[in-house]
Amino acid sequence: MLLGCFATFCGCSHTTKEPEKKQLSKQFYENLIMAFNGQNYSLVQTGLDKINEAGIADERTHYLGAMLALIEHDQERAIAELQAAIVFNPEYGDAHCTLGTIYIKQKKYDLAETELLQVCNNRLYPTPEKAYHYLGNLYREQGKTRQALGCYRKALQLNQEYFPSHYELSRLLTDENQLKLAAETIEKARQISPDHPGVWLQIGLIEGALGNNSKALKAFERVIKLTPSGNFANRANKELDRLK
Repeated sequence: MLLGCFATFCGCSHTTKEPEKKQLSKQFYENLIMAFNGQNYSLVQTGLDKINEAGIADERTHYLGAMLALIEHDQERAIAELQAAIVFNPEYGDAHCTLGTIYIKQKKYDLAETELLQVCNNRLYPTPEKAYHYLGNLYREQGKTRQALGCYRKALQLNQEYFPSHYELSRLLTDENQLKLAAETIEKARQISPDHPGVWLQIGLIEGALGNNSKALKAFERVIKLTPSGNFANRANKELDRLK
């Protein structure tokens, strides 16, 4: 269906006016997104290849290409696609944010900060809390605790329901031994996502640090009940072995 739509798109692109071409491009892009959400990545890549061959790529298709590259763990190709998307639209906030997170993983901290600050300063970006959150992650990785705390709090000021910043802020406060504040913050995260195993792991770590071993045990057991295997479960099992 996707490739059939593309054939129709190509045929129309030679005879229709520019507004009609854009409308068809949007329809085809929506088909690409459907295929992507359905994890039919090979079909998406085929569609993107044909779009590039036809010379009708735009910021949306380059961003989608970056998402495919990240699924394939190809950071350099993802960077190239994101940079191409930004050429089409220099204010493309999601592209800047994603580029910033890749640079954090690559420890290219100056580049990451440049990308993320650009989004933070873009008043038209609809979800600036994401940019501040990623900026907080950057500063935390650099050991800049004060700046990281400020960024997480700014993200929550913009969106009080933004779970990632509640969660990471609690972890950072725990590292700083601000256990009361850490407990208050993780409780807000729990209210938003009560079945997130990371929340219960964090609750257990805080309660353990406060000397409330019985509460810590229950929290770690809840982690394992929610996710019997994986990193959260491994850490919970280690803490249970230590407490018992």
